[in-house]
Amino acid sequence: MQAPDKVDEGFWLLKMDPRAEKTVRACAACGSSDAQSMGIKNELEILSCRRCSTVYTPYLPWYSSEVYYETYYWDQNLEPPAFVQSRLEEIVAEFAPYRQTNRLLDIGCGAGNLLRAARKSGWDAQGVDVAVNAAKHVRELGFEVFQGELRDARFPAAHFDVITAAELLEHLPDPRAELKEIARLLRPGGLFWTTTPHACGLAARVLGLKWRCISPPEHLQLFSANGLKSLMRDVGFREIRVQTTGSNPIEIWNAARRKKAPVTTAQHYDRVLTGYQLNESLMKSRSRRALKSVLNSVLNASRLGDSLKVFATR
Repeated sequence: MQAPDKVDEGFWLLKMDPRAEKTVRACAACGSSDAQSMGIKNELEILSCRRCSTVYTPYLPWYSSEVYYETYYWDQNLEPPAFVQSRLEEIVAEFAPYRQTNRLLDIGCGAGNLLRAARKSGWDAQGVDVAVNAAKHVRELGFEVFQGELRDARFPAAHFDVITAAELLEHLPDPRAELKEIARLLRPGGLFWTTTPHACGLAARVLGLKWRCISPPEHLQLFSANGLKSLMRDVGFREIRVQTTGSNPIEIWNAARRKKAPVTTAQHYDRVLTGYQLNESLMKSRSRRALKSVLNSVLNASRLGDSLKVFATR
């Protein structure tokens, strides 16, 4: 969840420095420059790669991540709903077969919820986050946290059994370099688990630029499943399993009712809050959980889920 007006603040920062328009890039996934324009949002052009269908903005921000995410976290989003913690404990339970050194690293650790779930399962867990507020909060929970970019933490090679990064890759100016560093830090056979919005999911297809996840300069790219798998193979991952799950019909309905609204600026609609509410509702009974499982199976089989969930081994 982001602070109100954070995106607006970000692109106004971008406009203030003329150097921003001089730094351009190709597709963040496959490196192709063959792309078609989807239009303008937050005064930045959005492209769709013709080779792998990854969606991205070709303009890189001039400011550092530490500057942009300095106020990204505040009291309310450092305390997410209780059901989120329960779900994270279920996710961490899936990491048990990879336990050898017992070391787990969470990149973009935010409020520390995944770290708490890992500690409950007996992992020696530590975090990395560029946001000062997040790092301070997680240290107060008793975890070791490096505040800054992953590359600057200088962890030793092959050090971790498991590395996690929830909703991180879409924010990175250079996801290839980050994934290469993650591969270096994992022991052979270690697991990288990540989630990130899906450029070819149901919401992206129905809403186009109205989808809240297309939100530069906060989100610099949204990967397709094929694009992300190709990128991860390039940097050294061997076995890569990608699931496409999740959708937010509330968001789709809300955007559909506002078809005539402009897409050149961010829509101030809290997709995270409504997503929380929907998921909490589906977790309240065994029958609802079963329904959620069936829906996610359909979304995965059709490759229409709005989220990419990746399990990759080194």
